[in-house]
Amino acid sequence: MNCRKFSPAELQVHSRNQGFTLIETVIAIVIIGIALTGIIGVIFNNIQEGARPFLEIRGVELGQGMMDEILLKRWDEDTPLGGGRIPIALANIGTEAGESGRTDFDDVDDYGGYADGVAGEPLKDELGNDISAEFTGYSRSVMVDFFKPTGAPASLATNNYKRIRIQVTAPTGENFVFTAIKTNF
Repeated sequence: MNCRKFSPAELQVHSRNQGFTLIETVIAIVIIGIALTGIIGVIFNNIQEGARPFLEIRGVELGQGMMDEILLKRWDEDTPLGGGRIPIALANIGTEAGESGRTDFDDVDDYGGYADGVAGEPLKDELGNDISAEFTGYSRSVMVDFFKPTGAPASLATNNYKRIRIQVTAPTGENFVFTAIKTNF
């Protein structure tokens, strides 16, 4: 049997190629752990923010649907069908006698103070159908008041303009506000 003897220099080179030391292994694990923590944090934030556009779209649907419904109504109870200006003295804000719910609303200011999606009042569409299951956790409220916008003709009084503000609250607590002005023409 022929055994070769290694010189001390050859032994030193040979022993270095056998693997990592314990210290090298621990340092590698720490570096990988720090890198993974950063990467997982970025991924988690992206997942959380990924739902935001969906929530916004749903909120816009609720707000815009309500705004469209309101703007299709007459400016005031006394406004002739098809439009037309009424004397300012007749203009008012609020529901009239006999209008007990949204399906009875026939002019813009009837919606003032309306809210749904809150305790005891489910979200409803224009026909009174419950749409809470499609918009879980959302609520909305409407405010109507007299408001003269900047740049409006000086000859028209403030109560020739009704401002409609709709606030939609998402399940996250974020609010979306929609505003429009309807005039007495």
